[in-house]
Amino acid sequence: MRFSRHFFRAASFALLCALSGAAGLAIDAGLGVVSAGAWLMPPGSGQIIASAAFSGSTRAFDAQGRLIPVPSYEKFELGGYLEYGLTDWLTVLAAPAYDKIRQPPPAQSYDGLGESAIGARIGLYRSEAAVLSLQASLRTPGPSFTESLGPLQPRRAGAIDLRAMAGCNFEIASMPGFAEVQLGYRFYAQNQPGEGRFDLTLGLRPAAQLLIMAQSFSSVSNGSGNGFLNSSWTKLLSSVVYDVAPQWSLQIGAFLTVAGKNAGREQGPIGAVWHRF
Repeated sequence: MRFSRHFFRAASFALLCALSGAAGLAIDAGLGVVSAGAWLMPPGSGQIIASAAFSGSTRAFDAQGRLIPVPSYEKFELGGYLEYGLTDWLTVLAAPAYDKIRQPPPAQSYDGLGESAIGARIGLYRSEAAVLSLQASLRTPGPSFTESLGPLQPRRAGAIDLRAMAGCNFEIASMPGFAEVQLGYRFYAQNQPGEGRFDLTLGLRPAAQLLIMAQSFSSVSNGSGNGFLNSSWTKLLSSVVYDVAPQWSLQIGAFLTVAGKNAGREQGPIGAVWHRF
């Protein structure tokens, strides 16, 4: 497919979210806009992540959660993610995004700004083994194709995203690992129904330069209205991250929507470049 060739030709990669120190990256399943991990960046330190994701599908989940055929759509996402530690307890972040979506009429194609975000994360508790934090972010309007509601839904309004986050470090067979969980809610403008969010990330380092991650992202809409249906979805993402240098890492993975109601089923590859400073 033309989009597949475009994906593999892309020189930059769009956004994922952050790994701070030995822990927590959590990619917000759009899969474009970031939802940062529970760990905060040290003061004066930061991270820039660029990634790209391609997805396509000809199937969706109906109101009973059954897969049904739908008009095909293809989506290519680019973006960037920056987070920077201002103090021991405050990290700020920004996440611009770009979407290119193609669908046959009568559905609308889209080429432009994706859901982008700016926000901050506040630390509540931190120890050698665990961390608790809160995050708030403002999100720009964007096409709903990058979210839970499938290829034929109206454009999503701007939103406020609030999240409680918790993470812990552990060790299995002398291999360091981490677990991170996020529980949040997204408040949309223009009386569009909000969404509850639940994200889970597990990571394990079998070698000093290699990180293996398994992630789950879930959303449940709060009612219907303004052209939106009651919907829910769960996406799984598996990926590997390789540290090519002390400040540079490369990531590659794949994602799939495994369950849902009134939601598109997306699947495809994702890649990222990380730079720490």
